[in-house]
Amino acid sequence: MTQTAKEVEDMEKFMTVLMEVKVSLAEQNGKLDNLLDMKDKINETYDIAKGAHNRAKENEKDIAALSKEVSHSASKEDVERIVKQRENTFKNLPSWLALAISIAVFLLTYLAN
Repeated sequence: MTQTAKEVEDMEKFMTVLMEVKVSLAEQNGKLDNLLDMKDKINETYDIAKGAHNRAKENEKDIAALSKEVSHSASKEDVERIVKQRENTFKNLPSWLALAISIAVFLLTYLAN
């Protein structure tokens, strides 16, 4: 084999290796582009998760405040009892007024004599 034939063969091998490197770099560029696209999606997901976490904290505070307010408010039974007491008071008011008038008339009659 002559020197020139050997150089041509070496050049062919070099070009083959160079083409493989070029193909490999193109594949790596595609993968890098995919990673960069994923980076934007990951950042967006992170922002959404952070917002959801902040909302959850605010909701926990609101729930605690509402629980505190509910613990200090009257129960349904207490409200029903108070309403019944007022109804009974208004039902019995004429009887008590009649008794008071009777006592007043009796005392006026007794004191007048």
